[in-house]
Amino acid sequence: MILLLMVEDDDAAAELTLRALNSSGLPCACDRVVNEVEFRRALDCGPDLILSDSNVPGFDGFAALSIAKGERPGTPFIFVCGLLDEAVARRALKAGAADYVAKSQLDRLAPAVRSALDSGHGRLRRTSDRGQPPVGALDPNDTAAHLLERRDTLDRTLRPRDDSTLSAVLSRTPPIPVALVMLRSNSALERYVKVLNNAEIEIEVVHDSRDAIGRLAERTHAVMFTDQLDLVREARQLEMGSATHIVFIDRSDTAGPSDALRAGANEIVPADARGERFWAHMTIVRRLVSFAASLQSAITGNRILSTIDELTRCGNRRFFEQQFPREVARAMRFRRPLSLLMCDIDHFKAVNDRNGHQTGDEVLREFGERLTHGLRLGQDWAARIGGEEFAIVLPETGQSEAVAIAQRLCERVSASAFITSGAAISVTASFGACGVQSPTSEWTGLPEKMVLAADSALYESKRAGRNRVTDGTTKIGA
Repeated sequence: MILLLMVEDDDAAAELTLRALNSSGLPCACDRVVNEVEFRRALDCGPDLILSDSNVPGFDGFAALSIAKGERPGTPFIFVCGLLDEAVARRALKAGAADYVAKSQLDRLAPAVRSALDSGHGRLRRTSDRGQPPVGALDPNDTAAHLLERRDTLDRTLRPRDDSTLSAVLSRTPPIPVALVMLRSNSALERYVKVLNNAEIEIEVVHDSRDAIGRLAERTHAVMFTDQLDLVREARQLEMGSATHIVFIDRSDTAGPSDALRAGANEIVPADARGERFWAHMTIVRRLVSFAASLQSAITGNRILSTIDELTRCGNRRFFEQQFPREVARAMRFRRPLSLLMCDIDHFKAVNDRNGHQTGDEVLREFGERLTHGLRLGQDWAARIGGEEFAIVLPETGQSEAVAIAQRLCERVSASAFITSGAAISVTASFGACGVQSPTSEWTGLPEKMVLAADSALYESKRAGRNRVTDGTTKIGA
């Protein structure tokens, strides 16, 4: 995941830029800023890459480049501008920019980013070094994918894994419908590659045991074909390997079938890849691959259903109640700042009463979009926790910044009318905020205290006249 800092005041242009990167295999967690104060603060988070328009009102792109070169000299800086101005481009490159790309030529952006990141600048581990995403992976722009990513991050950092049963492994990492093939014999390799391709089974060929173990450690494969006894043993020691069906290729110069079974192989097949017995085994393999595809689809679908609110595409209440305490636990573990915003639509009952529930649903959907559109992709997340009440979780964000974000969101909601199928409706919202800077494990009951403080601040905003932000941090009492 690329930590991207973007200087861009145009919402549509920012979204198109992110889509261009994501669709090119460069998923980004984006922090978008529009002024120098926000830019300097965002630099402290150590972005991997900076993209900047050359002319943001009140904040010149060349000023941003100068600041970045002084404070983050190793971070690549690329101009993404409305027009291709050769003079400006020459000036940008001379000033130290890695590249200059026109917004009308966004197909050039991904190659420019890869070149800048591969040139020795920055600290990003390339996407190509991380292994490929699972088959059928969700679009990174999708809200469900973002929320699943947040949950996976917390899974990796917090939850101890239970390896006692195969079902525990499968529920976390359903096998990909791919056969991993690692054969020392070139003749056997050629035969099996041909047979598996003819059987329409996707294969992943590796040429040494170390590479095979690395692939198995990254993701669960439905099946593995190998003629190496040591690889069978090593695979069975891996969490992922315990969920892989291993087919041992029996050659005359390898260990016998009984040795392979004792090492952990599930089946023994001949090296010549022919005969009724062999094709009976291949039928089993095809069924396993088909099962893996079905299982992966089912688990992914169930996770999405348990994650998102169908109407607004934000997280749902269940997701918030499960994940927010774990966000707090993560902040405590690493002593990192964390903030929570609570908000709801002012006089929403009147919207429903005057215009009907269909219009009310349209307002809720648009409200969710306005909230999430102003957040950092890949980091912040929002959840609908009641009829018109939402929670927004801001990792790596302190109290003062959270209040500023809440104010910006409040203004975004009221800036223009909500266009519904019935009419244009003016909508405002009230916000309550709270944040902690360096929480520790000694702060007992912090998740509940933060929710109570933010919720109390929200209702203070309501009592004070609505369409405003109230900071309830002092009510945490940690």
